[in-house]
Amino acid sequence: MVWRACHPPRLCTTRPRRSVTNAARVTVTQPAGLAQEIDVLTQSSAKRTGRLAAVSLTALLTASCASQAQRPITEAGNGQPFATAQPVGEAAAAENGTAYGSYLAGLYANGQRDLGAAADFMSQALDADPDNPRLLHNTFMLMAGEGNMDRARALAERLLASNPSHGPARVLVTVEALRAGNYENAEELLRKLPAQGLAALVRPMLSAWAQVGRGNTQAALDRLKALEPIEGFGALRQAHIALINDLAGDTEAAARAFDAIGTERAAQSLRLAWLLGNFHARNGDLDAARALYQAYMARNPDSAVMEIALDRLNAGETPAPLIANAREGAAEALFNLSGLLNQEGASDLALVYDRMALRLRPDFPIGHILLGEVLSAQNRLEAAVEVYRQVPTDSPYHYIAQLRVADGLNALGRKDQAIDILEAQAEAHPERFEPLYRLGNLYRADEEFAQADKAYARALDRIPTLESRHWTVLYFRGIALERTDQWAAAERHFKQALELQPEQPYVMNYLAYSWVEQQQNLDRAQEMLRRAVELRPEDGYIVDSLGWVYYRLGKYDQAVDRLERAVELRPADPTINDHLGDAYWKVGRKQEARFQWQRALTLEPDAEQVPTIEAKLENGLKAGDNG
Repeated sequence: MVWRACHPPRLCTTRPRRSVTNAARVTVTQPAGLAQEIDVLTQSSAKRTGRLAAVSLTALLTASCASQAQRPITEAGNGQPFATAQPVGEAAAAENGTAYGSYLAGLYANGQRDLGAAADFMSQALDADPDNPRLLHNTFMLMAGEGNMDRARALAERLLASNPSHGPARVLVTVEALRAGNYENAEELLRKLPAQGLAALVRPMLSAWAQVGRGNTQAALDRLKALEPIEGFGALRQAHIALINDLAGDTEAAARAFDAIGTERAAQSLRLAWLLGNFHARNGDLDAARALYQAYMARNPDSAVMEIALDRLNAGETPAPLIANAREGAAEALFNLSGLLNQEGASDLALVYDRMALRLRPDFPIGHILLGEVLSAQNRLEAAVEVYRQVPTDSPYHYIAQLRVADGLNALGRKDQAIDILEAQAEAHPERFEPLYRLGNLYRADEEFAQADKAYARALDRIPTLESRHWTVLYFRGIALERTDQWAAAERHFKQALELQPEQPYVMNYLAYSWVEQQQNLDRAQEMLRRAVELRPEDGYIVDSLGWVYYRLGKYDQAVDRLERAVELRPADPTINDHLGDAYWKVGRKQEARFQWQRALTLEPDAEQVPTIEAKLENGLKAGDNG
């Protein structure tokens, strides 16, 4: 997630003072710990090497295609579940002219990420051309991704009738067999799944849980041996070995498998830490569970989910097993694979696998969290909000789900509802600062800086000891204070943010520019901005800040050099082009100055900038005018 010093950036230009205009238009990445809960939730237990270990992403995806005659699921490598060539047969198109129109409408809806409409249109096209394999594949993937599993199942059976190696279709019918408790049939279906690509992971994992359903623990463990040659998936394999042994009542074997993962490795993943800690707590080793939870919290100190687990442990609560039967174990496997696919950018396929996990286990809050994350990443915010709302109030994931609901509602323009949710969460969790921090960001984005200041102040009151990760709270409150003409307090917050994060370039940019605007600490300001540019040489806004400071100090040649570079980095920014025009004028390059001012006008500057730029186009700059 990306936060802006004053987002959206153009809102920052409404103030006439250029320090605010320029210094606030920088991009700030939110630090880990403030909003990384979801990222950790979906962390794969596979060792990350920039690819899917020994199994390449290309192999995983192309092996899931309907056939060699079809194009891959990832059409043109973009993660879309569509095959677009030869969409509707000529005979069908001639017989029913609406079929091709439905297909094109489906393509358009898919491109707009309106997958519900895309599924409907593709279904209409398929009705007109029922034997078209590409339409059948596309419609199946869309229906499965939308969670319309009854329709997807019927389509899967049609796909398999003509192409038995269609991976996602075979996995779905296997899921339906597992759901019905028909474990022998599930095993038979999986035997026909080619053991290559993604299926090299899917087949042994689901087959293992099918054997668990049949009461064959050793056979289940034998199935997982197929994962041994796949480099980087050892922790995933050991986790399922542990879960299977635990369910069978072999506590010692389960402990050995968890030990093979190791506490240090488990503490890197919320899901692994939760599974192992749950095992320790149920078996009376509270110290081991506590140590693991604390190790995870040391890496992720703002994890609300793990904090709840630790609180329950300290309260003496004995947790229920996280996996109670074979269906839930299979759902866990599908969830793990969905998270892995999502990490690798295969969001459409991740969506299908997570839907299948939820088909097996509807009461699976972490599955809903992942589903909401995938939908949000696809900008399907309405659907994501509805998914997050399905997380029950007694779930450890409810709090983070509610924060995500608020984010989604605000992005959808339902600000008042978002505020209500954030205030409710702030009241329900008086020890946590995140709802108020998000509330401050919401107000700041709408330039309600007085309200933002109050929200940030309330958030800071809830942080007993400020640590490095809290620098953005101070920084953003500093912006709110500066924008409400409380400079002394703003300056203190910027300096405190720099104490927590020394040489943080965005804080240095804002603080130094403000100093120059007020003709204070000029030497220190220049030093700060030069250092900020060294740290972020490709950030056009920060480079522009340094150039504009040179301009304000009369160092016009240096200003031109830096501002030309800033325009190279941000050619479509009206303010930077305006700045360069001013600098050109000062060094006598008046024709080029007018060109830059004219260009600035074409780039849609804010309304209050327009008269100033137009006046410069007509009259140039007056002597002594340094902005």
